[in-house]
Amino acid sequence: MDKIDIISQIEGELTWRSEELIFLKNQLSIIEKEEDKERYRKSLVVMLYSYYEGFCKSAFQIYINAINSENLKRKDVNLLIRTSSMHEIFLNYGNESKKDSRFNKELPDDSKLHKYSRQVVFIEEFANFLNETVNIPEGVVDTESNLKPVVLKKILYRLGFAFEEIDISENTINKLLGYRNAISHGSKKNGISEEEYNKLEKDVKTLMDTIRIIINKAIISDDYLFKAQ
Repeated sequence: MDKIDIISQIEGELTWRSEELIFLKNQLSIIEKEEDKERYRKSLVVMLYSYYEGFCKSAFQIYINAINSENLKRKDVNLLIRTSSMHEIFLNYGNESKKDSRFNKELPDDSKLHKYSRQVVFIEEFANFLNETVNIPEGVVDTESNLKPVVLKKILYRLGFAFEEIDISENTINKLLGYRNAISHGSKKNGISEEEYNKLEKDVKTLMDTIRIIINKAIISDDYLFKAQ
């Protein structure tokens, strides 16, 4: 893994969004009426949410791709990364329609028995799973259409970050979502003042920078690797 390149990719995702937001914000200078400026800031808030969700999704995906590119064995990565890489395996063994052929005719509807049989096979194959190459699926980074605090925490947890120790600025996220939803649904017809918008933008940029820092730290410190206690 070229750590400098990975960190540079994440920085790039943050930079182009910041530069584009500055460009859009600068259009306020050609709007004369304050009332029209306030209306325009509503579109800036919608874009601000888009940048927040888009950056988080892209940054986490870069992190996943970096780990996958290492061709590590599951036994060599931390427990949560290992578990995420086994997503498809868990789905397969949790498939209730999958029945043990030895009991399929005599006990076709014994769901408990067939579940137990799948568990036996899973345990039997577990050593092999640990020696397979890590491939974390893209679906692990699921923003669920609204990247709420709890959704962000779920992503952090699945990727092995100590989400309970990270200040993800829940108030900022909830405030941003509140504005975005109110604007999208038409319930916020009035515009947004300069002071109101600037405070929100500053907080959201701080939040995005926090995500950048925790991912970069994980890359630098090899936090995705298994470390014996």
